[in-house]
Amino acid sequence: MRHFFGIRDEEFIRGDVPMTKQEIRMAVMNEARVDEDSVILDVGAGTGSISIEAALGAPKGHVYAIERFDKGIELIQQNMEKFNVSNMTVIKAKAPEGMEDLPELDAVIIGGSAGQLGNIIDEAQRLLKIGGRLVVTAVTMETGSAILKELKGRPFEYHGYQMAINRYRKAGPYHLLDPLSPIFIVSATKVQGEETIG
Repeated sequence: MRHFFGIRDEEFIRGDVPMTKQEIRMAVMNEARVDEDSVILDVGAGTGSISIEAALGAPKGHVYAIERFDKGIELIQQNMEKFNVSNMTVIKAKAPEGMEDLPELDAVIIGGSAGQLGNIIDEAQRLLKIGGRLVVTAVTMETGSAILKELKGRPFEYHGYQMAINRYRKAGPYHLLDPLSPIFIVSATKVQGEETIG
């Protein structure tokens, strides 16, 4: 049965580890163009919410999830069990470590880089097939700016935008808007040649 992206946040086991929210996950999955046989890498996987969505959307493919913290690894494994996901490999490493022996990829999603964004994109560029997708999210302006700087001069066509989500919250007989932190999303497609088209 086809998976429709956007699992409710409350369904994930998350503890106190930051998690990409439902509406953002839906946008990221769309930007990554996840297909039923896609091979995907999620860098900085956290609770595994992105990885789980990708694995459910690619039942004939495979997802690699890189996470450096033990707490995150445990949560990813718990969520894999909860959502009955078996087409996923969890790698405990600080990227770009852990990316060396991966197969050719259809999509790379970067949600956390721990100061290694340039080196991670180097490896993503090497691993992505022509036409493969790179999707990077950032919650700080500094990281949002760094993404654009890193993509210049690389063989990628890219675009970016900021998402600001406000959810309804009941207040007696009324509804208020409950804002989530704005997030930057930059999406790039690997193309042949050395020139980047922004």
